[in-house]
Amino acid sequence: MTAEGTRAAIASMNGFDVVGIVTNGIEAIAAVKRLKPDCAVLDIAMPGASGLEVLIEARRWSPQTRIAIVTGSPSAGIFRQLVDAGAQGIFLKSSSVEELRDGIRDVASGRKVVGAGVENILAEASGNSELSRRETEVLQCIARGLSNPGIAGQLGISPKTVDTHRTSLMRKLGAHSTATLLVRAIRDGLIDV
Repeated sequence: MTAEGTRAAIASMNGFDVVGIVTNGIEAIAAVKRLKPDCAVLDIAMPGASGLEVLIEARRWSPQTRIAIVTGSPSAGIFRQLVDAGAQGIFLKSSSVEELRDGIRDVASGRKVVGAGVENILAEASGNSELSRRETEVLQCIARGLSNPGIAGQLGISPKTVDTHRTSLMRKLGAHSTATLLVRAIRDGLIDV
């Protein structure tokens, strides 16, 4: 339904032709490689390969193709990854048809566009301090189920230092338990399930 709605929105735009529709990330990579479209509109969550993986592969096979991502996953961490990987447009599925059409038009013409909903999420998340490299490593170890002494051994630091990083993570992510910490980290795209 989402693919058909997006296709109809793009087809209704003057000067735009839909050259292909795919149902998964692997097909998307193949289509970008074969068709070399001016602009590809991707979902972030696709079977086979994620929108981020397709974006990275598209850069390799068709560097001139501009990429717009439409997602229902409102995660500041994922949005930052998409920007870092070179996405020219990021929109929420809840965006209006007009915002999506105008955004795709702008992306196709060479501009970078971040939808209003995405901007709000990024602004909200910027209130949280960024995690340090070591905090990210500790968070990944927590996600693997390691205890403080286990994390200390894995990272070559003292258990007291691990505890300091864990406390900082809890503060930065507004969590009061390990379970909440992990849920928020997954939601913000800081760790992958």
